[in-house]
Amino acid sequence: MIVLTPIFQYFKGVENFEFDALYMKILIGIVFVFNIPAICILINYYIQNKDITLEIDTQTDFIKINKKGKTKNYKISDIETSIYNIGIYYKNAIDNNSRWSTIHSDFGYWDLKFVNGDRYYLSNLLVDFLHEKAFVKKTKYRFRLFPYIDKLNKKAGIEFKKIQIQEKTRVEKFVEQYQSKNERQLREILDNKKSYQKEAVEAAELVLKNKNVG
Repeated sequence: MIVLTPIFQYFKGVENFEFDALYMKILIGIVFVFNIPAICILINYYIQNKDITLEIDTQTDFIKINKKGKTKNYKISDIETSIYNIGIYYKNAIDNNSRWSTIHSDFGYWDLKFVNGDRYYLSNLLVDFLHEKAFVKKTKYRFRLFPYIDKLNKKAGIEFKKIQIQEKTRVEKFVEQYQSKNERQLREILDNKKSYQKEAVEAAELVLKNKNVG
């Protein structure tokens, strides 16, 4: 919109509007630079998949792939490995990190290998399957900053299971609190164990030991 609005006003003949060609060139250049990753991925997908069509019917356990005019029919149960290669932004669902979405985050491809050795690299431009429930139960995932089709990538995928973040134990919480205490304060806790919780005493011992080691 920042780029298109001035152009629209210029051609519409808005009064008191000054068209700065240099300003527009800079804006267009910035937009182009930010879109380079997405453009490169689109070109990569087009080159790899321009001669491929894909049909999937999960109800009848059927996959039909046409490549360069030659059609092959498979069963979903014939799949040996199924790996979704998607943007690293979607790893947030696993590790609860705070990665930002980018203009190319929604690109991805399916590394699909059948038991007979046939292997395909199918972009989500053919069929949008990457961010919904996987067609194949044993599907694994690779997360990449730039998910262009890389046929040399041998890295094993991981299961898309959210990591259970364990709550800190009471001892760990006390350890955090006692990090700022000096040796005298820690020894006071140890000398008066009956006045403190068991976990607090254990934490004081750990912190004091670490301070002495350091």
